[in-house]
Amino acid sequence: MQVLTQKELNAAGCGIPNCDHDHSILFFHSRCHPGRPIRAHYTKATGIITAKCAVCDRLVGEIKVASD
Repeated sequence: MQVLTQKELNAAGCGIPNCDHDHSILFFHSRCHPGRPIRAHYTKATGIITAKCAVCDRLVGEIKVASD
């Protein structure tokens, strides 16, 4: 899985063709269980936030936190 950076997240949308919703804020959800919670944790050693489906533990995404 590719670690997501600000560049990738800024270019992301909802994936619905011709969607006219505001995409200035992104919400993370799983493809496997939409509408169900996700679990997220931050690993200090790598600087990565990992989000997983709370139902089946499938990876939703990994986000690299910018360094100082």
